[in-house]
Amino acid sequence: MKLWGAFLVVALATASSAYFKPPPPPPEVEESHFAYQEKTFRRALDECAEYLEVPAETVEHLVSHRFQTSEQNLKCLIRCAGINAGWWNDTAGVQGPVIESYFQPSPDDTCFDRRTRECLEARAPLCQDDCSRAYEAFLCYYHQYGNLRWSQEYIPLPHLEAVQASIDCINILRIPRELIEQYSRAIVPNVPETQCLYRCQYLAEGLYDPQYGFNHTRFYIRHHDQPAREFLSDETRSCTEHALRDSCDECARVYRARKCFDSYSTPFFTSRIIQHAAQIILGQRGCDEDELKPRYNSIASGSYVPASHPPPPPPPSSYHVSDGGCKYNCKN
Repeated sequence: MKLWGAFLVVALATASSAYFKPPPPPPEVEESHFAYQEKTFRRALDECAEYLEVPAETVEHLVSHRFQTSEQNLKCLIRCAGINAGWWNDTAGVQGPVIESYFQPSPDDTCFDRRTRECLEARAPLCQDDCSRAYEAFLCYYHQYGNLRWSQEYIPLPHLEAVQASIDCINILRIPRELIEQYSRAIVPNVPETQCLYRCQYLAEGLYDPQYGFNHTRFYIRHHDQPAREFLSDETRSCTEHALRDSCDECARVYRARKCFDSYSTPFFTSRIIQHAAQIILGQRGCDEDELKPRYNSIASGSYVPASHPPPPPPPSSYHVSDGGCKYNCKN
């Protein structure tokens, strides 16, 4: 009896130790309900280390040695982090407004911007491959612009992802087909549906919040191809704040407030995204009225007669066995 009791205790202990309950996610982690992302520089770096199969200890060594390296694979790691975080493009190079958000200049440093530009101008011609170009551009910001931040920063949506967000908004809001056709021809009428579509697009891209209004820093980052500090000016903030108080309808307020950015934003930036989305939607096959009539499992009176098809051939009376022996569908 004692032997059985000891065996039972050991068995229960083994079973309990083998059972693993995964821990709950950290309470501070919250998934976004919209299309945009925020990432720390380190997260972008670690994700790229996974992509490029760079060992974790190598990444730690790179960070602890202030990103100094002559190894090409680590320069490519920095390039990957730039692509991942939205601040590097092999065609356009470094995206200033995006990478700036990852660095904090000293309050008493008034020359950081000029020093960084001079560094970029001096180093850019020396680099031939994309990994070295991205790495040297990063070092210019790392050494000249400010201290590297480890906080989560906003990543602007690439064009195709912004278009997908617009497609989702058009579908969610059930925009009428006649309006979609106008959008596809770059005609954007000022009607309630359009106003709410713009609000939805700004929500999806993380540019607008119903409680806090427009995020001017993110607008500045979004328009990185035509950067303008006016996005961050007090005059622009005052303009949007006033416009957002000017109507009882939120969609109308947002649509009106967006005009505060017109003087220095990329022309037709949002409308081109919506136009592209509308063209994709119209390119998808729709259903005609006749095609919507029930065809299968219908409860309408009378029996449904399916389209005629030639009868299947009768099963063979015997199975042919090749010289190599029977492998499939064999008779015993």
